[in-house]
Amino acid sequence: MKKLFVSLSIISVVAIIAYLFSALYSTHQIHKGIYYNDKAIIREYIEWKQLRQNLKNYLNIKLLKVTQKDEDFKNLGSLGVLITSFTSKIVDTFLDTYVNSEGLSMLLQENQMVRKLPKPGFDTLLGGFKIMEFKNHSSFRIKHKVDKQEISLLFQREGIDWKITQIEFPEDLLKEFKKVNNG
Repeated sequence: MKKLFVSLSIISVVAIIAYLFSALYSTHQIHKGIYYNDKAIIREYIEWKQLRQNLKNYLNIKLLKVTQKDEDFKNLGSLGVLITSFTSKIVDTFLDTYVNSEGLSMLLQENQMVRKLPKPGFDTLLGGFKIMEFKNHSSFRIKHKVDKQEISLLFQREGIDWKITQIEFPEDLLKEFKKVNNG
C-alpha cells in the first residue's frame, strides 16, 4: 500500500512539472520565433483564426467607441453609420490579410523593439515563470512592457500545446500610434 501511495505521489508531481514545463516551453518557443523571426515556430504556437477574430472584435469595438464620441460622426447620422460599417469591413479585410505568420514576420523584420529582447536561452526559459500568470488550468497570461506600454498575451491550452489566442493592447495604443504617425 505504501508503494502505491509513493508511486501515485511521484506520478502526480511529474505530471504537474510536465504541465508547467509545457506552458513554459511554449512561451520560450514564441520568444525564439519572435527573436529569430522564425515563421515555422510562429505558425505553430499562435492560434491564428482565433487571434484574428479577437483582434477584429477589439478593433471594431475601439472604432465604434471612437465614432460614438466624435461629434462629426454624430452629425452625419446614417451616413456616419455607413462609413463606420465600411471602415469595419476594411479593418476585417486588413486583419484577414496580414494577421498570419508571414505578415507577422514582415512586421518583425522592421521592428526595432525586437532587437531589445534578450537572446533566447536557458535563463530566459526559466525566467518565463516570473512573467506567467495562470488564469485557470487551461490559460495563462504574459504581460510585457514596451516603452511604458503594456501588451498582454493570452495563451490557451490545446491538448498538451499552448498557443496565443488573444493579444490585449493598452487603452491608449491608438492615440500613441496617431502621435507617432502624425508628427
